Amino acid sequence: MSGDTMIFSRLRSYLRERKFGVLFLEFVILVVGVYLSLQANQWQNNRQNRAIEQQYLVRLEKDFERSSTALSESIARIELSIEKLELSLVILSNERREEGDYQKLFDAMQSSSIMGSFEVYLATFEELKDTGYMRLLESTELRESLGNVWQKHVTVSRASEIRNMLRGNALPIMAKYVKPLSGNKLTFDAELMEKDPREIYVAMSIIRSNLRYDLNDSEQLLTLVDQTLDIVQTQVE
Repeated sequence: MSGDTMIFSRLRSYLRERKFGVLFLEFVILVVGVYLSLQANQWQNNRQNRAIEQQYLVRLEKDFERSSTALSESIARIELSIEKLELSLVILSNERREEGDYQKLFDAMQSSSIMGSFEVYLATFEELKDTGYMRLLESTELRESLGNVWQKHVTVSRASEIRNMLRGNALPIMAKYVKPLSGNKLTFDAELMEKDPREIYVAMSIIRSNLRYDLNDSEQLLTLVDQTLDIVQTQVE
């Protein structure tokens, strides 16, 4: 006899014999059994989800630690390049230049190719977003912070493309003032520069301005990355 047949047979028997108390008790036991079974399944699912969440949190922590380091190093390079360019602009503003000034101008030209790298490692975030596993992150604050970093990175990258176009117009001008030496060495063409210092002054001014924007964007991005990293680290067990 099947289980369903046995249940209906017992039900008819209880109703015929008017054993309503026993019927109610079995009904309660059945409901409690179903409830406990659902709770056990829910507990198991939650446990699995928390384990998966921890795996993603560890990966996010590594991604954002690398991002913070990369941005900090990029900021240091940008600041050094700006410092050299600003010194060169002062030198170019002077009516006369000393012999050592040309090497400083050459150093500034060499560092002018530096730009904001905006290295943010978002592979884990992209996976969470694309797979729908973002819901596994219990912290609403963390989800919002990740979204802010991603949006800022997209905005900065687009703005950087425009700045790189302007930078690309200035770099060939400065390249004119580099002349080769024997042994594959390069030096600054002081004689050519002295004919019209204004041209290289404008080119360096453009690059300095773009680097200042790169620096500002990098610092804002680093702040968001570090804030997100702090939140992630509070969630990692």
